[in-house]
Amino acid sequence: MNSLTKTLVLFSYDFPPSTGGIARLCKEIVSHSIQYYHHIEVITIKKDGPAKTFIENDNISVTYLPPQRGLTEWAALKKLRSFRAKDQIDVLCGLWHPEGALALLAGMENIFVLAHGAELLAGNNYFRKYLWHPLYAKWVLGKADKIIANSNYTRQLVTEINERAKVRALPLGVDTEFFRPTTNQEKKTGNFMIVTVSRILHFKGHDFVLKALEQLPNNIKQKIEWHIAGRGPYLKELKNLVSQSTVKDQVVFHDFVPDKILPSFYNMADVFILATRMATVSNQVEGFGLVFLEAQASGIPVIGTRTGGIPDAIEDENGGWLIDQDNSKQLQDILERLIINPDIQKNEGRNARIRVEESYTWQSYVTELQKIINDTNRVI
Repeated sequence: MNSLTKTLVLFSYDFPPSTGGIARLCKEIVSHSIQYYHHIEVITIKKDGPAKTFIENDNISVTYLPPQRGLTEWAALKKLRSFRAKDQIDVLCGLWHPEGALALLAGMENIFVLAHGAELLAGNNYFRKYLWHPLYAKWVLGKADKIIANSNYTRQLVTEINERAKVRALPLGVDTEFFRPTTNQEKKTGNFMIVTVSRILHFKGHDFVLKALEQLPNNIKQKIEWHIAGRGPYLKELKNLVSQSTVKDQVVFHDFVPDKILPSFYNMADVFILATRMATVSNQVEGFGLVFLEAQASGIPVIGTRTGGIPDAIEDENGGWLIDQDNSKQLQDILERLIINPDIQKNEGRNARIRVEESYTWQSYVTELQKIINDTNRVI
């Protein structure tokens, strides 16, 4: 069936004016999918914020659900059940729970679920490990027409819950017009600038990077400046560690950096680093790592760990480098190479931008998403 006769229902509790990763992903899907559908309807929770910033087309409408738990689910079910000609509607769910489950309960026919990573981990929680995932999640993931995972790692998490689930890995995209190299790049100092953008959580590995910087040879260490953006529960402890370190005067905390100034923040860097950890007993993981694409789109080479879905966001020695978890020697070697030979940084920055332009735009993401949806819906 021609998609231009069909409707896309984007059902996600996270959507602008929310600012999280799922909200941003869903906004980009809506913005780039209108060419494939007669109409797009967003079903989301009513939140404070500008209501029209993401609606720029008469063929896109938004249904707001009440924010009170219980009323939200009831209103969502009523809305989904009200649709006629369900065979002409593709439902794309922001998460398997509760959106995916509600779509199934409402009797929708073409259900697609986005998978991100952390929501698929049970950690050491007994209820999630032995009941929630083996029963509830297994049912939803198995019944959906297709699960769209943001990385090969996330795809594997889905199959571990339900090996019969129909799942495809589709790495995320980035806005290459918004995140791009700037021609008026200005640095306040001549130091080698490292940038990290993320929530300040222990598993994000800030303490590991700090330790690695302290262990650099003095002639290298003195040239480094590390700029950290973000908020989170580990911030106080991290600031304490920095205050006791030998590089305390070379670390700058920037708090939360708004989206509108993120491109200029990336562009002041020589390299972007995020050394996320992964533990089998934790439900914290980097399912993909969109910040790596944002930095690469800005022409900044990146360094990340071989954990979670990060290897889908970084190609080693092509715009960035992958290191083993908590391997300070590998990180130090890369930093020394970059500082001693600036041409490496420049070349890899160009490679980073080219790589993203060729394979990781939002348009290419949505094009591949449509192939997955149409392949599922194809009548044989």
